[in-house]
Amino acid sequence: MSAPNLIGGVLEPSGGEEIPVTSPWTGEPIGSVGAGDAAIVDRAVAAARAALPGWAATPSTRRARVLVRLAGLIEANAEDLAATISRDNGKTLADARGELDRAREHLEAAATAPALLAGEHVVDVVSGIDATLVREPIGVAAIVAPFNFPIMTGLIYWSWALACGNTVVIKPSEQAPYGGSALAELFAEAGFPDGVVNVVQGGRAVVEALCDHPDVASVSLVGSSATAAAVYARASAAGKRAQAAGGARNPLVAVGDADPAVVAAAVTTSAFGMSGQRCLSSSILVTVGEQPELVDAVVQVARDTTGLPPMISRAAVDAVVDVLARAGDDILVDGRDALTPGEGYLVGPSVVRATVDSPLLTDEIFGPVLFLVSVPTLDAAIAFVNAGPFGNAASIYTADGAAARSFTSRADVGNIGVNVGVAAPTAQVGFGGRRRSFLGTIHSQGRTAVDFFTDIKSVSARWVG
Repeated sequence: MSAPNLIGGVLEPSGGEEIPVTSPWTGEPIGSVGAGDAAIVDRAVAAARAALPGWAATPSTRRARVLVRLAGLIEANAEDLAATISRDNGKTLADARGELDRAREHLEAAATAPALLAGEHVVDVVSGIDATLVREPIGVAAIVAPFNFPIMTGLIYWSWALACGNTVVIKPSEQAPYGGSALAELFAEAGFPDGVVNVVQGGRAVVEALCDHPDVASVSLVGSSATAAAVYARASAAGKRAQAAGGARNPLVAVGDADPAVVAAAVTTSAFGMSGQRCLSSSILVTVGEQPELVDAVVQVARDTTGLPPMISRAAVDAVVDVLARAGDDILVDGRDALTPGEGYLVGPSVVRATVDSPLLTDEIFGPVLFLVSVPTLDAAIAFVNAGPFGNAASIYTADGAAARSFTSRADVGNIGVNVGVAAPTAQVGFGGRRRSFLGTIHSQGRTAVDFFTDIKSVSARWVG
């Protein structure tokens, strides 16, 4: 089964050379997706461009109602969608259901956009002249989604783009294309006019064509740091607005007053959930001072953890195996014991001891590997967080309010957690990211999304008569 495109309201074969799609659970083929090309992108952008005037002129409250209806349809079809996600990218049904719950929350949050789209009006800014500032949609928005949250993560962007009156072209991950296809079947039922939402399957050629297309106003992407840098550079060079979220290595700092059992449960759940394939997973535990009781608890939880879901591909497993090979004698729990060559992309949880200057801490490891680092003071922990090449998220576990306040104000990352293992902001507020974790000037979600997906127009008027 080939994952289809949605262009101008019509589901059609994705087109181009077929890319195999394999099951992470078994490693066996489950279908394919067309690689796509610039001609297909041009058709999708043309459909979005044609639908733009009507959608932009639709009252913002009516646009919001369509988003709410889509949230309801996702809820009504949750079990089928969850099964598709699980088959597609390997996450458990429970995690897939959680993804859909978060997707609905983001749609409902984007439906509040009418309140944020209000302009400004100043009477007699100078004698006899009134000044008005209004927000208008920017045009056709391109959204490039990742494999790990095939429905939710792209939706974080396109829901706000649509709420602001733009039309969209969504490019699902070629590694997990079927979630996007399943959602595409619900757009017309929710009430989106033909061409307002388009889905183009494919690989790199599709992304490059979206970056280059003169009628695409913006590009939003979540991917690796290397991909984010390439897409940001290409889209920016073409004069587009761009926001590109890259990789991460998120530290969790444990102060000595934190409960070892609570921290161990939080950091292992964060590091090993979804086999570590989350951009907000905590992958480095930083203890302030030697904390042998905490280390022992983490090691025990890791040893007791079984049944992790598969990773997305054999290449992803191989990358984890390579890191563990380089770790050598510093491995405390070895996930390679769970490898099943030829029977799915499985690897177990790993725990590795490291020093603050270890080269193993400077690259993203999108897998279930937790590194343990010890520093003498909270100041040293904050310095470690800020010295990292990534700046996506960091958490602190402590009962000391002053320590938490110091950490939240001084940690140079976009998302902070206090006694929270996964520092995911709620749907109503902006999602940060710094350094190699984000390229762009305006982030996603909430008011920042409205800033990204609208342009301002200033009108100065004098009425004579």
